[in-house]
Amino acid sequence: MADILTLHNQESLIMNILVLSDLHIDTCDNFGTFQWDEMDLIMQIESLRDTYNIDKVIFNGDIYELIKYRLDDIRKANPVLMRYFRDNDFIFIKGNHDLVSDDGLDFYEITNSSGQIIHIEHGHNADWLNGSRIGRLIGKLGLSLLKSVSRCRLAMKIYFKIVAFEEQINHIPKNYNTIKYLTYALKLLRKYDVVILSHTHKLESHHTYYLNKKKRYLNSGTCSLGRFQGILMNTETLKYELIKETKESVKNSYHISYAIQ
Repeated sequence: MADILTLHNQESLIMNILVLSDLHIDTCDNFGTFQWDEMDLIMQIESLRDTYNIDKVIFNGDIYELIKYRLDDIRKANPVLMRYFRDNDFIFIKGNHDLVSDDGLDFYEITNSSGQIIHIEHGHNADWLNGSRIGRLIGKLGLSLLKSVSRCRLAMKIYFKIVAFEEQINHIPKNYNTIKYLTYALKLLRKYDVVILSHTHKLESHHTYYLNKKKRYLNSGTCSLGRFQGILMNTETLKYELIKETKESVKNSYHISYAIQ
């Protein structure tokens, strides 16, 4: 499945990619939505890497739940997973829930030998707060304020208590209007051949044509709430498979739920 491709700002490599997203890793308390045993998740990723000869794993945003937790607390609660991340050459892209992190890329692009470009980003730029000039200004001010407040333990303690209270009232994850993100992806597909987003927690794929060229929009779903969803892709042929599993099915046996080429 692996062929020659050119990585943005890297040397040419022979590889397949695995795209995962929206883990929302937390401190394993009652308000978190990660709901994975560290070793179960690692074993599933490693199973895919071995079975499909995966050369690059890309985490497409919202890896950490930094709106509700401190990164240091998340690392202490998940030491095995954090060591696994450190010991591997993974690509991390920022999402709206881990924007405050100093690590991670805004997007990632791959160009294959045919000149076809795969664009990977979290997808929160489709939201008004991130996608408009005024929204980005408000977002930057809010982010700067949160980073300033993070230096004060008392202020952060109050902030997290407010967030925890809100979680008790509304623990159900947000339902996104996926049409908005499809529209955003279609605009990107004027420039790119494949666009991979996440953010909506909805695994999906769409094909279309622009100037007689086949275009693909994919969404990598989520690995939160005990689900394991993602995308396997060969960047040379652009053939891909969608993964849809749960932690229960992962424990029993591994299988790819369906494949689209």
